[in-house]
Amino acid sequence: MKSKLLIGSIVLVIGVAIVGVRAYTGDAKPSGDEIKSIKVDEVSKESTEPVTIKVDEVSKGSTEPVAIVYDKEIGVWLSEMNAMLSAPLDDPRLKEANNDEGFEYYLKAQKVMDSYPNRTPIFLGDTNLEKEFHNLIGLEGRISLLQFSRTSHLDSYGRAKEDTSLYDQWKPSDDNMRQAFEYFSQLVNDLDVAFNHSGVGETFGMTHLLNGAKVTEIEPFLNAK
Repeated sequence: MKSKLLIGSIVLVIGVAIVGVRAYTGDAKPSGDEIKSIKVDEVSKESTEPVTIKVDEVSKGSTEPVAIVYDKEIGVWLSEMNAMLSAPLDDPRLKEANNDEGFEYYLKAQKVMDSYPNRTPIFLGDTNLEKEFHNLIGLEGRISLLQFSRTSHLDSYGRAKEDTSLYDQWKPSDDNMRQAFEYFSQLVNDLDVAFNHSGVGETFGMTHLLNGAKVTEIEPFLNAK
């Protein structure tokens, strides 16, 4: 896990009405603060300035921007991981498992979180950003649990979930695992759009940051037995 903080400067300015977000697909009326647009000042990878998100809040009558400083590597990570999730996975273990569907979900989700540059980010002043990453970690955990469930009849300690010599004895992937990976991939995509593309691009309504229409589906899914 990387622990270094290589920071650059990106300023995202969030206004007060969703109308200004182009190509936004979550049309449900947001609760609480509303978003007009996200503006990103692009910087080079060599920049050493802090990365700051400024949120113009309207709740409780406040119009003061809240500054949230985060590691620049998070934006880079989101961009790279979004591209990885939408492409075939180049991992010899997947080939050994005959390109097993659920194993690919498991390996991709694991790679996303293992590549995360800062395991315990602190987004001062914005609980919505914390929720995004908590949901991401929760979905990755659900995918890992489901891979364990597919293989626990072979080894109750979890060693069979990556033992590709047993892949033909794994239980089939189910719709629950497919749904978990779909939510996971869509959340990474929407965060990439929010952090790196000014909120402009194809989104799936999965983030609090963009007032996504489907964001309320994630927590009930994670809490389901």
